[in-house]
Amino acid sequence: MLRSLHIENFAIIDKLEVEFGPGLNILTGETGAGKTIVMQALNLVLGDRASSDLIRTGEEKASVTAVFSLGEEETIIHRVVSTTGKGKITINGVPSTQQQLKEIAERLVDMSSQHEHQQLLNDATHMNIVDQFGGLETLGANYRVAHDQYVAIRDELQKLCASEKEAKERLEFTKFQLAELKNANLKPKEDEELEGERARIKHAVQLESKMKEIESQLYESAGSACELLGNVERSIASCAQIDPAVSSWKETVSRVSSELADVSREIKRYTEKLNSDPSRLEEIDDRIHLIKNLKRKHGGTIGSCIEKFELLKKEVAEVERFDDVIAEKEGLLSTAQIKRASFAKELTKKRKDAADKLSVSIEKETQSLGFKKLKFAVNIAALPEEEWGVDGAERMKFLISPNIGEEPKPLSKIASGGELSRIMLAVKRALADRAATAYTSVFDEVDSGIGGATAEVVGRKLFEVAGSRQVICITHLPQIASFGGHHFVVSKKIAGGRTVAAVSPIEGEARVEELARMLGGAAITETTRKHAEEMLKNGTGKNN
Repeated sequence: MLRSLHIENFAIIDKLEVEFGPGLNILTGETGAGKTIVMQALNLVLGDRASSDLIRTGEEKASVTAVFSLGEEETIIHRVVSTTGKGKITINGVPSTQQQLKEIAERLVDMSSQHEHQQLLNDATHMNIVDQFGGLETLGANYRVAHDQYVAIRDELQKLCASEKEAKERLEFTKFQLAELKNANLKPKEDEELEGERARIKHAVQLESKMKEIESQLYESAGSACELLGNVERSIASCAQIDPAVSSWKETVSRVSSELADVSREIKRYTEKLNSDPSRLEEIDDRIHLIKNLKRKHGGTIGSCIEKFELLKKEVAEVERFDDVIAEKEGLLSTAQIKRASFAKELTKKRKDAADKLSVSIEKETQSLGFKKLKFAVNIAALPEEEWGVDGAERMKFLISPNIGEEPKPLSKIASGGELSRIMLAVKRALADRAATAYTSVFDEVDSGIGGATAEVVGRKLFEVAGSRQVICITHLPQIASFGGHHFVVSKKIAGGRTVAAVSPIEGEARVEELARMLGGAAITETTRKHAEEMLKNGTGKNN
């Protein structure tokens, strides 16, 4: 349950702390006193979107801290809103995200507001209520997983079929490109090598003349470099006989002479291989022209042409085995369809059973809320399989018949505001009986559109709900407030030239005065005071 709520610098709240108790907690106060602000603070600490507009004028940040007790365990949620937009959320001191906060808050508090009553007018919410009542959340989640898998495979198959048609239409051109590249049989850097060979053939005569001249200067002619080095080597050898220290120079000269001889031999072989055949030059020109055309078509380089060749091979292979791929996907789709249908069938069966039991439960609850003749039903309309969605194979709609002899009609079409409030309370009561664990229920403006004897019935029902869980209720009706085990008054005053809201627990005479105010307004008479005392005696359950 919610043990305490600490609020600082929030709207017109300077600093306040409310300590709630078990059972039914009532919050009352004059219009504009700040009851809504307290609920805004609670909603903020339960995961609502933060806004710097919530910060008290002149302050840099606002904070809300809620302490929950779950048996012997304690959960502390702290949230800070800053004017800089950098908020902070911690759960038991651990930094958390807004999504994590919402997930935890859903297990701690069930909020019921006038807005939520209006949600009953949206047929889409009815299926969620039936699923909660029937405990079908896990089965519904299993169905959604199967549905998502089916849709994913179906969409993939549709894309495959569309791409197959497109691919087969361009298959001939793809095969032509593939054959062109295959016949070309390109090699890495082949274009560079061909350009080099082309240059050698075009200048073969000039190269041959120059190379022979170089070979002669290095080795062949009298006075060649190798001959001169031989003379130097012999002179050093002669000197080494006198001074051995110079013998290492002889080895260096000998090595250089040997290397020059090797260069000379390489030049000779190079010269012998020089080719000036015009037919070979023509072949090279044709090959270079072919490669340039292919590079222009496929990315500008030999490497990109080779990559395109591999890609085209893969594409042709995939198109040629499209039938096998599609058959495989169709098999997977059939399996997914059967699995989805199985979950849908089970979910539909259990939803029908849960809907029947929910109808009985809500009729029972609404009778105790003043609807003695109301009939409640859940209309379940089956959908064709092609229209199944994430929610299942059917649509649901709540129907009511407030009067005997009238056919049930959609709740969203005929329910008044007061009827919506009581039906929502009946729904909450029915769901509370099915809840696995106790938690806190908050009712904000549950008394909208009702009064008199009906208000007393609603108050008694809230008292019953509070027997199994903590209930926090904001109300402006004394008939409801009289049932509270704990009563808090929200008020505001001027302090230091500023408006400040406060929340104070009341009991005894102070509580009688508050109920009398709610009964009679500003002018409290002895009659209204006695009426308030009588309501308290009856409402708190002592004489029930």
